[in-house]
Amino acid sequence: MPLSQAAKDRVVNDYFPRYPTKRAALMPALWLAQDELGWLSVETMEEIAELLEMDPTDVESVASFYVMFNRRPVGRKLIEVCENPSCWVNGASQTLERICHKLGLDPHAGHAGATTPDGEYTVRPTECVAACDYAPAVQVNWRYYGPVKPDDVDAFLENMERFNLERDGLVSAFGTHEQRFKDGSAWRVDPAENGAPPPPPPPPPAESKPEEKK
Repeated sequence: MPLSQAAKDRVVNDYFPRYPTKRAALMPALWLAQDELGWLSVETMEEIAELLEMDPTDVESVASFYVMFNRRPVGRKLIEVCENPSCWVNGASQTLERICHKLGLDPHAGHAGATTPDGEYTVRPTECVAACDYAPAVQVNWRYYGPVKPDDVDAFLENMERFNLERDGLVSAFGTHEQRFKDGSAWRVDPAENGAPPPPPPPPPAESKPEEKK
């Protein structure tokens, strides 16, 4: 499906004036196209390349670098399981596998993801979603959920709202709202309290030699 004329007009009239070059509008143009079409086909990226006066391979290289761009159709519910260190050590890989097995999908499909035959779900791993204090964290259509541990998968698929991190009254366990950041005590840490050895004494000052008279 081609990009609509309204979308192209928005890139030209709204995006181009914001940036020093047409090329600099690539990321918002890709987002706009994905919002309209749901994913970025080769034909769509060629259209964007023509609009921005770029080589299509340059457009595709950007779209393939960022995991949030869909380069194939995705389901109505896009489930992304964070596999960065905090989530990984808390069982994210097992959470991903259980979700896939529950939905009859291949857990090893990689970042391209796997989609159910009815088009309802796409499941894939993703990079850090900045919810480390609720690891393992999951995104569904860009909304945050967690922690979704392997044993929670059935309950999560049955009632995702139970795991919603954006519900009223929920405050992140870590972050700039903490008192230690407000009063500055987070930055006043004695390394010795954490078992660090004392720093070596400073070297003695070098002795100055008297200048020789010529």
